[in-house]
Amino acid sequence: MVTPRAVWLDLRCIPQQCGLCPDAEPYCDALRISRIEDIHGTVAEHRPQFFCIEYDYPDQGRLRAVPLVRHGFPELPVLMFTEYHSEALAIWAFRSRVWDYRVKPVTAVTLARLIEALTHAAESASSNGWQIDPFPPDLLAPAGHLRKPLIAARHTAAAIAWISEHYGEPVRIEMVAGLCHLSESEFSRDFHREHGLSFRRFLLQYRIAKARDFLAEPDASVSQVAYAVGFNDLSHFGRMFRRFVGVPATQYQRHFQPRTQAS
Repeated sequence: MVTPRAVWLDLRCIPQQCGLCPDAEPYCDALRISRIEDIHGTVAEHRPQFFCIEYDYPDQGRLRAVPLVRHGFPELPVLMFTEYHSEALAIWAFRSRVWDYRVKPVTAVTLARLIEALTHAAESASSNGWQIDPFPPDLLAPAGHLRKPLIAARHTAAAIAWISEHYGEPVRIEMVAGLCHLSESEFSRDFHREHGLSFRRFLLQYRIAKARDFLAEPDASVSQVAYAVGFNDLSHFGRMFRRFVGVPATQYQRHFQPRTQAS
């Protein structure tokens, strides 16, 4: 099997921190570049199958890489990673026709599955550009949870860290507030001020984001995923998944699976 080749455009503001490119190297030939000006030359020389664009806290200057790549190389699907996430950023990314949008952290297993599926998408690209049955942009809700740098969430950072490890467990707001040394009312007020949404909505978005990751696994069932991310009621999970993602979980899973599994 030929190893897929990708241009890995690393546009992080803090490049000293560990990025995702080393984790991707066992699964693809990742050609890391860090300047938008190097895109055309790298593509011409190496003829990649797809792009990965990695951000931590993107600004307007760095974000221009996405439309530049999509317009310059429409036949190459684009996978976008970011640490800072907002609803507006996610909608903009999907309307720019990125193949998928992921909020970090991303596990090595999920990264491998993404690259496998993306390779099949690249192989199926038509001569008119990438046409791999995208979801309509206006139906796609944000992928992932609202995540700001923890230094910008100084009162509630402990709650975010705890949820990242215990999202599948029952969550009592008074316990999470206690981790932040706040009363429930103080915690609710500070959380909304620092993250722009309520803690309950954040938790729901986080669980749906993890469900999307788990549904990428070939042998995962929707019921297993629902219980793994903290839903005790399968019908409630189904309603919430459709509300946030725009399509039923079963349809999302079929879309994500590599094409070879369906043949």
